[in-house]
Parts: sequence; C-alpha cells; structure tokens
Amino acid sequence: MRKLLLLSIFILSANILHAQVLNVERVRADADTTGWTGELGADFSLNKYTDRILKVGGQANAAYFSDEHSYLLLSNIDLVNVDGNSLVSNGYTHLRSTLHRKKRLSPELFLQYQYNNNLGLLNRALAGAGVQYTFLSQPSLRGHISTGLMYEFEQWSLSDDLSTKNEYLKSTSNIVVRGQLNSQTSLTMIGYYQARPDRFFKPRATSENQLNIRMSRSITFRVSFTMTYDVEPVIDVPNLTYELKNGIVLSF
Repeated sequence: MRKLLLLSIFILSANILHAQVLNVERVRADADTTGWTGELGADFSLNKYTDRILKVGGQANAAYFSDEHSYLLLSNIDLVNVDGNSLVSNGYTHLRSTLHRKKRLSPELFLQYQYNNNLGLLNRALAGAGVQYTFLSQPSLRGHISTGLMYEFEQWSLSDDLSTKNEYLKSTSNIVVRGQLNSQTSLTMIGYYQARPDRFFKPRATSENQLNIRMSRSITFRVSFTMTYDVEPVIDVPNLTYELKNGIVLSF
C-alpha cells in the first residue's frame, strides 16, 4: 500500500500543474461518514506569486452527509504581508452537492465565488455540474475521478484604472487518491485540469499533496504543498506558482 501511495505522489508531483483552482477534494470526508462535520483552521504559509509573500490564513468548512447525498460549504480568507504592508487579499466561498455519493457514479453540482488580489483577480464566479467515478474503494485507500462542465465569469485588474472581463464554458476534471498510512497519519493527493473545450491542451491546472497528522481526537497538524500552472494567464503574472502551507486544524 505504501509503495502505491509513494508512486501516486511521484505521478502527481511530476506534472507541472494556478492557485485560482480551488481544491475541494482535500476537505471531503470518507464515504461512510454520516451527519454533520466541520473544520476550523489556521495556518502560516510562504508563497511565490510576482513577489514573495508571507500569509496567515483562516478556514471554516462545514458538511452534511446523509445516507444518500453530501452537501459542502467551504470558505477561506487570508491576511497577507507584502513588503511590510498587510491587507486582506484572498478569499473564496464554495458550495457543492454530491448525489448518491456511495455509488460508483455520483452526479455533482457546485457554485463558487472567489477573488485573489495577489494575482490581480478581482472577481470569479462559476457554476457547474459533473459526475464522480470511484475507481478504488478500500478501508484504508480510496480513489476517484471527476469530470464535468462549468460556466466561469472572471474580472481581472490590468492597472489601477483598467480591468478586463472573461466569460467561458470550461471542462473541469480531477483525480484523487486518499490513503491512511497509520492510525494517526493520512495522505491525500489531488490533480486538477481545467480548460476551454476549444483550447483543451492549454489548461489551468494544479497538483497538491497533503499530509495530515492527528495530534488528538479533534486537533490535526496539516502540511500541504501546491504547485500550479496556467498556460495562458489572462494578465502578466507567472505561469508557475506554488504554495507551501502548514497549520493546525480543529475538527468537530
């Protein structure tokens, strides 16, 4: 099992995959969970966008899992320090429902609002639908693939007085492998791929590896590394960005 997990890490890490892709999969609960669950988190991270940035962040996530369906509400806001100046510059809210979640094929619906001033993203709103296919289901190892379509509206800042707007229909796909290394440690690996159908091989994509170490029943130490790539950025920002993050998560 550990060899399979290590192989999955290398496969996902070898892909040069943009922080605009919101990673929903890292907060999903196991398929046999029912009832309410949630997380409150705080973290410290070092990012490379156009400048080097120190960031303190907070997250609040809630989910309800019925016998048949799941409903997620995810939110995040970050306090960023750039050259000694502090400002709130990055946040999102995401709603997602997975229907018939325990079946091998499960329909999904989602809505999202996001902004990221570090990258000049003033507003992003999207809505979409897709289907999730579970290809691996074992007590300590799970994997699934999701694919679908979404409508995306974006507003980007070009300068202090100028901005540009885009509206696209895009495909969105991801692959997830989640494993339990031991009773206290779990590993999650995710790869996302989003692109316009007419420019499918010029994607906006991301890869993330996340290690969770349970310190007590309700407190977890979390380390994650995200590397992202946008083939054709809307404005003049780096194609490749990364984020190394660690923090404490309170689960309830």
